[in-house]
Amino acid sequence: MKIFEISNATNYSGGVAQMIFLSDTLSKKNGFDISVICPPNSEIYRRSCAKKIVVDMGSQISAAVKLAKIVASEKPDIIHCHHPTAHNIALIASYFVKIPVIMATRRVSFPIPKLPFYLLKYRLKKNKKLIAVSEKIKQNLLEIGVKPSKLTVIHSGTDCDKFNPNICGEEIRKEFNIPNDVKVICKIANYSYWKGFNYFLDACKTVAKDVDKIHFLIVGYQTNNAELLKEVKDRRLEHKTTIAGFRDDIPQIIAASNILINASIDGEGISGAIREALAMEKSVVATNIGGNEEIVKNYGTGILIEPKNSSAISEAIMYFIKNPDEAKKMGENGRKTVSENFSVNAMVSKHEKLYGELMNGKS
Repeated sequence: MKIFEISNATNYSGGVAQMIFLSDTLSKKNGFDISVICPPNSEIYRRSCAKKIVVDMGSQISAAVKLAKIVASEKPDIIHCHHPTAHNIALIASYFVKIPVIMATRRVSFPIPKLPFYLLKYRLKKNKKLIAVSEKIKQNLLEIGVKPSKLTVIHSGTDCDKFNPNICGEEIRKEFNIPNDVKVICKIANYSYWKGFNYFLDACKTVAKDVDKIHFLIVGYQTNNAELLKEVKDRRLEHKTTIAGFRDDIPQIIAASNILINASIDGEGISGAIREALAMEKSVVATNIGGNEEIVKNYGTGILIEPKNSSAISEAIMYFIKNPDEAKKMGENGRKTVSENFSVNAMVSKHEKLYGELMNGKS
């Protein structure tokens, strides 16, 4: 089975991580011939171990023409698109060359505009299957008229061996000069307006008034920018806050933390940072956005709050600090939930099954 996994993404993100997990795992299995189609100098190109084919995707038309030529030569059975622009490129290419199966994964829960372009794109017969990473995203696709038979939900997966409770965060605390008796409240997210950094920082300001031994840690692509630094300074949190920027040692970052916060106001599929924190038995607070409620069961695996509510964030943080036994129990429940339902193995297995069904005409 020859499969092209294609993405236009250049930076590292949760969606990129999922694509790499999938392509690298399947490329090692018998019966799969996997090629990753990605831009030059992208994080996918740098990180993936699968066979790679480079396509400059700056221009969708020229990228589609090039992809069509590659398809004509390589004759893949399936093209699986992992990001919206890549999906556009594959659909355009299909007008130049026959592509047996085009499928796409949608990873964000932003409402899909009911405009001709989007209605056409997602309702085209050329899409043999659309994967939603949460039930909320599936509902968004149903609302614009995608047939239920075209949709399936496959949750993103977490590597439960890489993210486990036994990892040590001592070196991270040493690096950032955080004593062991200080509680670390961490937010891991690439910098974007919809990630809710301002609500997180407002909550931090409130918590800092009540808790002396507290430190706030922000990690993610482009978080160490002047705007966010100013937001921290404006709240007089600069002496209690570390903005670490992009890091490759996320398991150690989480191990050094006590509570992980997802403060997003829109767009989440299911937060990757929250999945990883739960896999490490950490306390999590997450806004009820997208598919977060599918993994964060309120006071079962974490605390679920309404978005745009800094008071709710600070109250949840204080609950965990004041109730360590409950925090421990929720973390243990979280690890069990992730390992049973949100693991990389489960994600890959479901894709493997779906690919087989598409090849056999059963899906």
